[in-house]
Amino acid sequence: MTCIQKDSGQLNYFKYGGGDNALLAFHGFGQNNEIFKGWVKEVGQEYTIYSFDLFYHGISQRKNEKLSKEEWKSYLESFLIQEKINSFSILGFSLGGRFAIASALALPERTKEITLIAPDGVFLTIWFKLATNPSIKWIFKYVMLQPNLLEKLMVFNDKYRIVSPYLGDFVRKELGGHANRKRVYISWNNFKSLGYSKKQLSKLFQEQTFERRIILGSRDHIIKPEKILPIIQTMGAFKVEVLPLKHHQLIKPEVAKLILNPSSK
Repeated sequence: MTCIQKDSGQLNYFKYGGGDNALLAFHGFGQNNEIFKGWVKEVGQEYTIYSFDLFYHGISQRKNEKLSKEEWKSYLESFLIQEKINSFSILGFSLGGRFAIASALALPERTKEITLIAPDGVFLTIWFKLATNPSIKWIFKYVMLQPNLLEKLMVFNDKYRIVSPYLGDFVRKELGGHANRKRVYISWNNFKSLGYSKKQLSKLFQEQTFERRIILGSRDHIIKPEKILPIIQTMGAFKVEVLPLKHHQLIKPEVAKLILNPSSK
């Protein structure tokens, strides 16, 4: 484990594999750098995977305040100097998609390719909007910090099926425990400033020359293809692949070779 230390916090990452191509990999909510450890068997000969712990995940820590694009670029540049990397590919899954997009647009001249897997940062889910809207986010915060209330809401949902059973199970799993609920509130609010509007994404991506891919799951109830594809189609020449998988299945090691192996492109 290696880290980038700054006054605002500490960004940790681990290096997997030993290929000639540098891949900066960003995991999803509730995960850490180890999610990409199993990818080495499939793509470790082609890529060296620099797998980051996002802030408030793993052992990466940071002040509880908004993360600006400028501050993130500073972390990224320090990392590239430390590892002596000139150019790189980027991959982001779910919440990590927000970091992948911010990284590619911060240093587009050094980015060779970006691969987004069911990414946050393109289409904003209703949960993200509730958590970050200045007018109502206090309600979301209150619910997140009141476990009995959250469970009552989930029982109500089980009865009336306001959201799908899969999404309900996802909420119970990811928001189980006070620490997880606090982390989702802090992460979404502090990472919101890394994002771009749909209009900005369309304009900025169309100006870039690096390759771009997006992987979606037809059985994904979190990032639904029908919600995100119309936006992606405005962002230039994305290679699109929709796999018959659920959200967290898209990050499994057996998918890695299909996603990254140059011979499969």
